[in-house]
Amino acid sequence: MEASKAYLMKTDENGVSVYSHLTNVLAVLLDSQPASALDAFEATSLATKKMHYAAGAAAVTPAAPELPDPAAPVPASLAWAESTAALLKPKPSEEEPSGTVANLMYESSLFECAGVGLGPAETYRVYVSLVNLQKDLSLSSVRFFGKVLGAAGVDYYIAEGAGYTPPDPEEGVEPPPPPPGAPVEEAGTGCNSFTYFAATDPSGTWTPLPDVTPQQIIYSKRIRKYVTGDLEADVRAYPPFPGQEKAYLRALIARIVAATTLCPTGKFTVDAEDPAAPPTEVEVGGEEGRTPPPASALGELSGWCTRYMGILDIGRCTNLPREEDEEGNPIGPEPQPQIPYLAPITEESWACTTYVHGAQPVAVAKSLSFPGAICAYQLQKGGTEALASIYIGYGVEALSAPFVMEAPPPFELEPEEVHEQADMPLSEENAIFLEKEKARIAEEAAALPDPEE
Repeated sequence: MEASKAYLMKTDENGVSVYSHLTNVLAVLLDSQPASALDAFEATSLATKKMHYAAGAAAVTPAAPELPDPAAPVPASLAWAESTAALLKPKPSEEEPSGTVANLMYESSLFECAGVGLGPAETYRVYVSLVNLQKDLSLSSVRFFGKVLGAAGVDYYIAEGAGYTPPDPEEGVEPPPPPPGAPVEEAGTGCNSFTYFAATDPSGTWTPLPDVTPQQIIYSKRIRKYVTGDLEADVRAYPPFPGQEKAYLRALIARIVAATTLCPTGKFTVDAEDPAAPPTEVEVGGEEGRTPPPASALGELSGWCTRYMGILDIGRCTNLPREEDEEGNPIGPEPQPQIPYLAPITEESWACTTYVHGAQPVAVAKSLSFPGAICAYQLQKGGTEALASIYIGYGVEALSAPFVMEAPPPFELEPEEVHEQADMPLSEENAIFLEKEKARIAEEAAALPDPEE
């Protein structure tokens, strides 16, 4: 009882407590004795509280304007709504669609089994943006590569396209000189098999990234740098990266694609006569065909293999022809063995599992080398295979040890001490000059004609 009374007697900054307030209210009611004490209780309590009110203690909140200020910045939510409305607005087109766009909405259901995805609203915005990209540039195929997260909160959405024709260069503009190092792989081959487009917002503009050079791939492995969201920004790192952020981003994508794109074992086959040629898909059914594997078979490492060739230390997928001497013998060290198509995967780089969620099972392979990269496979009821891959991460490779920046080159040795040469005495200089003048005069005299003749 005493504890309860002590609680009610706690005062505020004005020295008023619940106990004292009720005492004052009851005293007023007993003194005035209104007809209905219950009806007068609230008014009496409010009047008692006003006795402790200080006029300057409260600040009056200004009333909100009836109309928003047109000079005020547009809220982010309103800007997002306007850009999304423009994105979802259908574009009239008289041409028949000739390219293909990967069904991202269906693929997202496969990725959700592994807890990876963008959410339904964002996924649909990206899908509509990919459809518009394919129509605008007449691409033969487009798929969503993934999302490269930026350190400054600005992320890159990446689209992978085939059949892109770059615009013609302006008249009078000379093409840039070839980069140093190994020759660049031609468009449609090796690390430049596809064209990649980047955008910071699906409702914005897709920017085509340049073809990657071997030198850029080599230097991207020697640094560890997060992207900033500005394609034209300089890559500040050591050793200096040969290009801007758009080139660095393209080098990261090339490494991720080569290392994390998988396919079911047996789905493709390589030409024995030309192992460097892209593999062809094996038809399903028939005497020489294959039977699509169930998702449970891809829950093991043996059910997967790499889709593309690996990248060599020279920054290319294929070695250059070796130079030969006059006798036809190769010159230089033995090149690194090429990493072939359809190579098996290892437990050091991948983790595989199968998810059963009430529908057809989904097999998922998660990359341990590039966290955020996954490949998903599902065999539908009609026997149709569904294969998809996505990457959502910071673009950096996982390391077995802490990253250590490359040390600068050693300082050059101090030059040898310079000794000043002693001057020749003036008498000796005059003697040398006199001998040269005598020789010159004698030569000129010998060349003069004989006076007697």
